[in-house]
Amino acid sequence: MEARERLYEVMDRDLPFEEKATQALAVGEAYLGVENGHLTRIDPESDYWKAIASTDPADGTFPAGLQLDLEDTYCRRTIGGEAPVRLHEVRNQGWDDDPAFQRHGLHCYHGSTITVDDELFGTLCFVSTEPRAEPFDDDETLFAELIARMLETELQEERTDAKIERLDQFASVVSHDLRSPLNVAQGRVDIERSTRDSDHLEIAARSLDQMEDLIADVLTMARQGHEIEGTELVSLDAIVEECWDAVRADGASVSVAAELGFKADPGRTRHLFSNLFRNCVEHGGADVSVRVGALDDRDGFYVEDDGPGIPESDREQVFETGYTTGAEGLGLGLAIVEGVVDAHGWAIAAGESAEGGARFEVSGVVVP
Repeated sequence: MEARERLYEVMDRDLPFEEKATQALAVGEAYLGVENGHLTRIDPESDYWKAIASTDPADGTFPAGLQLDLEDTYCRRTIGGEAPVRLHEVRNQGWDDDPAFQRHGLHCYHGSTITVDDELFGTLCFVSTEPRAEPFDDDETLFAELIARMLETELQEERTDAKIERLDQFASVVSHDLRSPLNVAQGRVDIERSTRDSDHLEIAARSLDQMEDLIADVLTMARQGHEIEGTELVSLDAIVEECWDAVRADGASVSVAAELGFKADPGRTRHLFSNLFRNCVEHGGADVSVRVGALDDRDGFYVEDDGPGIPESDREQVFETGYTTGAEGLGLGLAIVEGVVDAHGWAIAAGESAEGGARFEVSGVVVP
């Protein structure tokens, strides 16, 4: 009961998810009498295992951010239908030839699956290099499962809240009924222009076309609220080349500093890069230089330019719906980017490039 009360206290705190997860893991670690606890992100197709949160310190054996081959972990058994996996003495239980024991020397392991939106997210696991004297009993397994379900709920709420907020913002801005009167207006203007020349009609036609483009952007943003249904391996170099070809800026240039392969929805990711490139050209000028590459310290990529940059005070606001410093547009480009990022479960931050321009870093990407 004391351990459960400590766990409820942790989960009630207003903390960033990773910090809350680490504290919950610490409660489980103490209750189970093990050395470490980990929350992992797993992609079986890529043999990908990464510690999202961990009670092990940064200089420990299994710190947060550690990436391993899934095949070399006991977690492959956990997600393979055997959950929960309970190992208190690997050798006595006949697992001493398992790749996880051969590679990491873990005598003790307790693993539960974590699912979000009815899809595998990863595992909650507790490990020790020393065996336990007694097997994990049902109460201990029940407590570990309680932590797993509570972290599942936190992850699900984060995704749901982000989705609801985005869709609510746009429900009041645009609806399917808006296109009908717009098309009528465009048709009438086109008919009138076919009978006579008029500067006023030309301006009206351009304005109506701009409205149509803005509606398309709003609807694109709303669609980004839906979670990703499937991913595949995407080449950074290839997607940059494809999206840059659609940018109309003869004097601008783009270069890829380093190739990177990552798991993503290709269509959504094209929206991301297209809008980032447009943002670079719109704010950096027609001769802006854009650079794309892999992050050095985390799994992910960056897009940066040598334009005027983003003031530090505005770097969180730039992703908000309607935020813009331009004379035209609704300020949806970077909101669309953030929608794509959220749908993938990634994270994005705005900063400053080495040349003083804008830099956008996307992290949390699955890099096989």
